[in-house]
Amino acid sequence: MNFKRSIFICVIGIITHKSVFAATLEEVIVTAQKRSESLQEVPIAVQALGGEALDEAGIGDTLDLQLVTPGFVVSTTGPASQMYLRGIGNRLALAGLDPSVAIYMDDQYIGVAQAGLFEFADVERIEVLKGPQGTLYGRNASGGAIRIVTKGVDDELNGKLSATLGNYNTRKFSGTVSVPLSDSFGVRLSALTSGRDGYADNISTEGLSELDDGDFSAYRVKAAWRITDTIDTTLSLGMTDQDDTNSSDLIVLGPPEYSLGLSLGGVTGTSQGKVGTSISDKTKTETSDAALRINISGETVDFSSITTYWDFEQNGSLELDGTSARALEFFGIPQETESFSQELQWLSIMNESWDWVAGLYYYEQESSFEGLVDRSDTAAVAGGPSYVSQGYQNAETLAYAAFGQTTYHLDDSWSLTLGGRYNYEEKKAIVRKSKYVAVTVTPEYSDKQDWTEFTPKATLQYTLEDEGMVYFTFARGFKSGGYNYTASTINPITGEPEPPVDPELLDMYEFGWKTELMDNRFRLNGSLYYYDYQDLQVTANTTDPSSGVQANITRNAANAEVLGLDLEFTLLVGEYWTLNGAFNFMDSEYQDFIASAQMYNGVLNNNSDPGMSAVAYDASGHELLRAPDFSGYMTISYDIPVSSGRAPVSVTYSYKSSYKYDFIADTSTSALEQDAYGILNARASYYTSDDKWQFTIWGKNLLDEDNYYDDINANPAGIRGSVGAPITYGIELGYHF
Repeated sequence: MNFKRSIFICVIGIITHKSVFAATLEEVIVTAQKRSESLQEVPIAVQALGGEALDEAGIGDTLDLQLVTPGFVVSTTGPASQMYLRGIGNRLALAGLDPSVAIYMDDQYIGVAQAGLFEFADVERIEVLKGPQGTLYGRNASGGAIRIVTKGVDDELNGKLSATLGNYNTRKFSGTVSVPLSDSFGVRLSALTSGRDGYADNISTEGLSELDDGDFSAYRVKAAWRITDTIDTTLSLGMTDQDDTNSSDLIVLGPPEYSLGLSLGGVTGTSQGKVGTSISDKTKTETSDAALRINISGETVDFSSITTYWDFEQNGSLELDGTSARALEFFGIPQETESFSQELQWLSIMNESWDWVAGLYYYEQESSFEGLVDRSDTAAVAGGPSYVSQGYQNAETLAYAAFGQTTYHLDDSWSLTLGGRYNYEEKKAIVRKSKYVAVTVTPEYSDKQDWTEFTPKATLQYTLEDEGMVYFTFARGFKSGGYNYTASTINPITGEPEPPVDPELLDMYEFGWKTELMDNRFRLNGSLYYYDYQDLQVTANTTDPSSGVQANITRNAANAEVLGLDLEFTLLVGEYWTLNGAFNFMDSEYQDFIASAQMYNGVLNNNSDPGMSAVAYDASGHELLRAPDFSGYMTISYDIPVSSGRAPVSVTYSYKSSYKYDFIADTSTSALEQDAYGILNARASYYTSDDKWQFTIWGKNLLDEDNYYDDINANPAGIRGSVGAPITYGIELGYHF
């Protein structure tokens, strides 16, 4: 590929360019192993992005994060996120099923896919831990873990105020302040509110006038109290509020003559910025959280108690056919989740010969979800009720774990790390009739299952004198079993409800290295990894014979293998020039996998029938879905010195090769493949000499790439896609104190 070749030529040319200056790379501190350590000393593939680096690259939310995280694909179905890291992820996770990539906001686990899309506020850094993290992070981290670390309470008064304006009537205001109220007690307050008009106008006279708008706010308070010289506590309270149609600008893809919505007289957009929809309600999402951390320092062991509480509520509408017809439309979808966790940690004081971490973990979660379907246009043609419910489902999760990891330093060069986690998980699912509409198309149901799994880890590390280290790791990841929504969906072969989904396991073998060369001006980290993925939880569309309603069903359907290479570098080119970037090369393959694929009814029956049906599809030997074989990004930064201050400029280019959203069984469904695309972001700022005032101009998607999607999906109504964000630009004014 020409892009890959040009990138490497550029990097090699810059590395071999001779320049003499005194600057060196700054040390990066991460807490990926439950303690503060240098990134270069942690034998894990961790990509750490500081708050300033996120700003330079134009990364403002979890959807943007994929632009600077190679091997990471984030899709959205309305407000719900689907995260795939190194090819590991899941298509649909409702009440009863869990994501495969764990998200943490500080110490708070976010266990709902519908809560995975949010803007970053007052972030110190983001750590992306690639590969299974079964020992220290446990359940549902088989694909990896994303840790969003917010800023803490400082010893001195400081803060920042900023205001941003841009096209699409973009407006964003944020403020943070850290106040030391005494020598031992302080608080930090942060607030963010943002909004913009929709990226797409509705060409239909029905529904909202525009789609894919933004309305988000987040508030957080942290209080830190050093009770004694050995005891300190941090209490964090936060809340978010979102009321918009983010990522809901859907259009019909594929042959229009086979679209169910168009056949019913609906209209659709044909390009970025135009949609046809009858959706009249925005999605309302509210979260609140609390976390209390107590640290007790000892002479040989430190102890921490971490208590968290999280509450999530969402209600909104979602159209799935991409037209203004009511062919497949969810409305008033009520969803609630409440969770509580308690973790106890013991960390040894690190010494030259031996260090360790051990802990106990308790987690409970209760979720409820109901899918209310408005198919009035379809019902008018075929008969039957217009408003139906797929059932009200309540799912309860109870999880326990005990974990430990120890590192023994064999000598000055060799270290051996051994760890493991014992997981116990219990889930219960109850399906009841709807209390909102008259017709519920699935029967009532109740069931309870439990699972246990031991997830080991072993790492052999060799430290290179003054240059870095290499390591070899074996690690196992464990994703919990669970229940489909709805748990009472009938299996068409057995005539019984679908059985619960068993856990999936992932064994990883990874060889990695972390080096700092050229007098600490060039950092090159990398890892070569192999995944043996067992009992994949794969989502496919099926038809419930008792109701005739199609549903997305997740089953343990396949094994897979993944072979990949991650590279990440930072280079100080000159006194003011910095070049950094990362790349991922991946070869993935399903094994012995009889999947299902959507086919147009007209193609199947050689006629003009609209809509789609599921057919058996042999995916053995095919690459994993949402797993591009190449992805990468590069950022060039130049901090221009001026007499009255400084003027940093940065340009970031992100690229992904093509990948499939779903299986393509016929050329008529080729729209399910995302073509290769690139996104160019840029940012130029001016800081006064005292660094207090900041003025910035910024732009995103400056090449106006319009052939990329937030999501593409095939369903009974046809193929529809959510178009990615267009070119955006604006200005920002900030004051630091």
